[in-house]
Amino acid sequence: MADMWPESERESVRQAEGMMTAKDAVNAILACDVLVTRVLASAAGLVGTLDAPRDPAVVALLLGLDGARYLHFRTSVRAARHREPVTMKDAFDGFAFALEARRARELLRR
Repeated sequence: MADMWPESERESVRQAEGMMTAKDAVNAILACDVLVTRVLASAAGLVGTLDAPRDPAVVALLLGLDGARYLHFRTSVRAARHREPVTMKDAFDGFAFALEARRARELLRR
């Protein structure tokens, strides 16, 4: 899936994919967090002013991402950071959310 991201982000995507292949749910979720954070930061920068939205949740909503899915993703990231139990389903859901965010960001170029 790395081809869906700009060249500069593809190594991070490959790391997330590698963590999922290794069934390392914690690090896969954390790698997906990096991907989503970069997508949201890039989208926030499109506003181009100092008044650009800085709250990632606001940017996610501006991109049209589902609020409940974003909250679920953030809950998984928080659990992974605290080394609480997370599952491979959480990791795959996180990667799917990262893909959705990337796709939503990409659609803004048109």
